[in-house]
Amino acid sequence: MIDQFEALDAIDRHGTTAAAGTALRISQSAVSKRIASLEARLRITVIERRGRGIEITSAGRRLLVRVRP
Repeated sequence: MIDQFEALDAIDRHGTTAAAGTALRISQSAVSKRIASLEARLRITVIERRGRGIEITSAGRRLLVRVRP
């Protein structure tokens, strides 16, 4: 589950799944899969896709506040 939180944090810090993947040294697809798994596990939506961009939802922001050191 830590990998999933790291993916969400990286998206927040870098703005895209591709940039998050580069930062985490994994593929963009792996980042997307981690986020999908997190959303399914917690039954909340943590990101919204807006055209080519991504926005962290309010639920995602609350989650980040709780899991960040």
